[in-house]
Amino acid sequence: MRVVVHVGLTKTGTTHLQGLLATHAPALLGAGVLYPTQPPGLHFRGAVDVRGSAEVFGLAPQEVDGAWQRLCAQAREHVETTGGDAVIGHEVLAGATPEQADRALRALEGLEVHVVVTARDLGRQAVAHWQERVKLGETRSFADFEREELFADSGRDRGPDAGGVRPRFWHGQDFADTLRRWTFALPPERGHLVVCPAPGAPGEELWRRFAEAGGLPEDLVDATADVRANSSLGAPEVALLREVNRRLGDSMPTDVRHRVVKREYAEGELAARDSAPARTPATAAGLLADRTRAWLEEVVAAGHVVHGAVDDLEPVVAGPGDPAPDTEPPADLDPERVVAMLRTRAEGGSAQPTARRPRWWRRG
Repeated sequence: MRVVVHVGLTKTGTTHLQGLLATHAPALLGAGVLYPTQPPGLHFRGAVDVRGSAEVFGLAPQEVDGAWQRLCAQAREHVETTGGDAVIGHEVLAGATPEQADRALRALEGLEVHVVVTARDLGRQAVAHWQERVKLGETRSFADFEREELFADSGRDRGPDAGGVRPRFWHGQDFADTLRRWTFALPPERGHLVVCPAPGAPGEELWRRFAEAGGLPEDLVDATADVRANSSLGAPEVALLREVNRRLGDSMPTDVRHRVVKREYAEGELAARDSAPARTPATAAGLLADRTRAWLEEVVAAGHVVHGAVDDLEPVVAGPGDPAPDTEPPADLDPERVVAMLRTRAEGGSAQPTARRPRWWRRG
C-alpha cells in the first residue's frame, strides 16, 4: 500500500520509464499497481501545477489548475480501496522548492509515500541540459554554458525558481539536494536514488533498478519494448537549432514554439538523424567527479537507498575523436529554409505526422 512518486531528474531516462509504465499499465493494474493514464498528460500537467510554471510551458493556468490534486486523488482511491500500490510523477517535479514539494506531498498525507530520484553521470547530463535549453529557444553555445553555469556554481541555495542565484544546471542535477527537498518529512529509507546505467549496459537495466526502488513487479514489463524516448541531438543538429532560434527570436507564441519547434521538429525530425552525440570536454571531468562524490556521500549519510552501481555515475566526457559540442550545422540543412518551413507550420496550425510517438505521449 504505497505511492511511489518519481520526481526526475530530467534526462535520466524518465521519458522511457513513463513510456514503459503507460504501455504496461493494464498488466500492472492486474497485479495491483496503478499508473494513471487518463486523462492523457495528467502527470505532466500535475507537475506543472506543483511548480506553478504553466507559462513556461506555454499552457494556460486553467489547463493545469488542480491537476496534481486529481492525480493524487486517483492514487489515493486505488491504494485505499484495493490495498495496492500506485506510481505517479514527472521530471518537472525535480526542481520544486521545499515549499512546493511540501504542498505536493500533503495531497498524499496518511499514505506510505516513497520518493524516487533517477540520476545519470554529470558528463552526459551537462550536454543534455544544454541541449534541452536550446530546444526551449536558447541560443547559447556550449562554451557560454560552461562559463555561465558549469564553472559558476555559487553554492547550494533554493535555486533559480525560488529567486536564488545557483545556476540552473546545478540546481536541476543535484540529486542529493532533490532528495533532501522531497523527503524531509519522510523516513530516510523512503528516499531512493536510482543510478542510470553506464553506456553499453543492457537496455532493460534502468527498468530493473527503477522497479526495485518502487517495489514494482519487474517481470510484468517488457523493458525492451519500443517506447518513445527523449533522444539527444547530435552536435550539428544543436548548432542548427541555435541558429533557427536566433532567426525566430520571439516571433512565435510559447505554446506554438513548443509544439512546432521543440516537439515536432527538434524531438521528432532532428532527433531521428544519425549524428554522433557530443561529449562534455574532458577539462570538466574533475569538477563533475568531485561534485558527484560529495552528493553520493550526502545521500548515503542521509540513510537513503541507492539502487544500481555508483560507479555508473563516473562522468562520461569527451575522448580523442569525439565531436565537440560547438560545431557547424549540417551541410544539408539551410537554417533560413528551416525557419520558413517552421513559420508555415505554425501559421497553418497543422502538425507534422508523429506516428513514431505512442498515444500516451502528450505533453500539453
